[in-house]
Amino acid sequence: MRALCLSLLVLTGFSLGCGSGYNLHPVTGKVTLDGAPLSGATVTLKPLAEGKPATGTADANGVYTITDMRPDAGPGAEPGEYRVGILWYKPSANDSSQMTGESSGYKPEEDSKAARNTVQGPKTDLPVAYQNPDTSGLTISVRAGENKHDFELKSTFKGAGK
Repeated sequence: MRALCLSLLVLTGFSLGCGSGYNLHPVTGKVTLDGAPLSGATVTLKPLAEGKPATGTADANGVYTITDMRPDAGPGAEPGEYRVGILWYKPSANDSSQMTGESSGYKPEEDSKAARNTVQGPKTDLPVAYQNPDTSGLTISVRAGENKHDFELKSTFKGAGK
C-alpha cells in the first residue's frame, strides 16, 4: 500500500490521502545554553489552542526534530501556535541515579539522618523555568512547509516576565 501511495504521489504530484492522515509539517532547529549545544535536550511543544503536543530530542550538535506524540502520526507538528518547554540534564559518567539508605541495602552510620535520605541523580545547569512551557517564555508558530526554530537559552534566565 505504501509503495502504491508513493507511486501515485510521484506520478500525480499530490497525495490521495496516503500516510497518517494528519496535517503535519517539519519542525527543526538548534537548542543551545549560553552558546553551547544541548545534546540530549528534550523540546516539547504544547498547543495554545486545539491541537496535539509534539516533542523531539536534540542530537550531539543540539539539533532537534519534532515528532507528533500520537503513536501513528510521525514527524512534524500540526499548524498552530505553541508554547515550548525544554528539559536537559548533564551527561555524567554514571547515568543511573543512586540512593543511599537502608532500603538500598547500604547501612550508613546511625547518627547520620542526612546520609539515609541522600538521593544523587542527574544534574542540570538549565534554569528550571525552561522546563515548563507555561514559564519558559518560549513560543513558536508552525506553518505549512518547513519550520526552523532555534532556541538560544541563557543560564541566568529566571522565568517569563521576571
